[in-house]
Amino acid sequence: MGDFERAVDFLPDRLQERLRRVSLSDRCRVQEIRLRKDGLLSLSFPEGERTPDGWGRLFDKPDERSLSCTGEELEKTFLRLCDYSVHSHEQELSEGFVTAPCGIRAGVAGTAVRQNGRVIAVRDIRSLCIRVAGRHDGCADRLRPLFSSGTVPSLLILGEPSAGKTSFLRDIARQLSDGSFGRRFRVTVVDERGEIAGVGGLSNCDVLTGCLKPQGILQAVRTLAPDVILLDELGTLDEVEAITENLNAGVPAIATAHARDMAECQKREAIRLALSRRVFDKLVFLSGRSAPGSIREIREGDTLEIVRGDWADRGGTADRLVDDRAASPAPESAGRFTRLAE
Repeated sequence: MGDFERAVDFLPDRLQERLRRVSLSDRCRVQEIRLRKDGLLSLSFPEGERTPDGWGRLFDKPDERSLSCTGEELEKTFLRLCDYSVHSHEQELSEGFVTAPCGIRAGVAGTAVRQNGRVIAVRDIRSLCIRVAGRHDGCADRLRPLFSSGTVPSLLILGEPSAGKTSFLRDIARQLSDGSFGRRFRVTVVDERGEIAGVGGLSNCDVLTGCLKPQGILQAVRTLAPDVILLDELGTLDEVEAITENLNAGVPAIATAHARDMAECQKREAIRLALSRRVFDKLVFLSGRSAPGSIREIREGDTLEIVRGDWADRGGTADRLVDDRAASPAPESAGRFTRLAE
């Protein structure tokens, strides 16, 4: 069964039947299936949104033939994604998503239920964004030279949503653990959301599922003796603290984060702290949703100078991070970064 078919399986029979009529060439390119209560069903492609009709034809602009989703069909899809146990997914739902047992993740939009200032649940579900998750073995092949010395550098994989960060991370874990990068490494994957290992391929890794990333990182170092730890979506200061402690114990980390470029990195406090501490040896920027899983460039982690400011007064070490090529009159060729040839 293909990645698209696995995602379609969560839909009610009527929608399944119609989406299975989409051509194979188009199915292979779908990144997300979007359902909206009493609204249109749409498919996300690298070039944008398209709406299918009942015969599998796709339209750039919706018309009367476009497939729609009823409120009842949306509710059935949501329950299937939760495996008919919404209660067991309360923590995920409070963060706006649900992960199915097979590793497929769906974003959830509805009415937030708050308690003591924080979201504890979501009710009146109005839309679902189902990611078409799958294995893309070999997408990390171009990183092979980074592991030629037999050691693992700390890497931060960066890109916009749908740039293929999780697939890229999954393939790094697979290749490190099965010896494809030269030797077999002991790899621990802290899979908080169950999305990394859910589609398979990590049978040679130690996988901690459903564990918060800070606790999972420390648990791995204490009990699993990993050569490297991998985690998805670095985003909190606690996670950066755990990775820093992890490095002090001699274990590098490979993580992903949402950011298109250095300007967006500077706007995110956790990433800014990680970079100011030189936690990552290299920054790998992916091309984006138009070419998921492909590398745009690799930057050296020490090409940033620290500009001290008021952020340091709040317990940090830097206000912002500046590209050393922008801070210096030296020509671009003097900057320490690697642009991989296409």
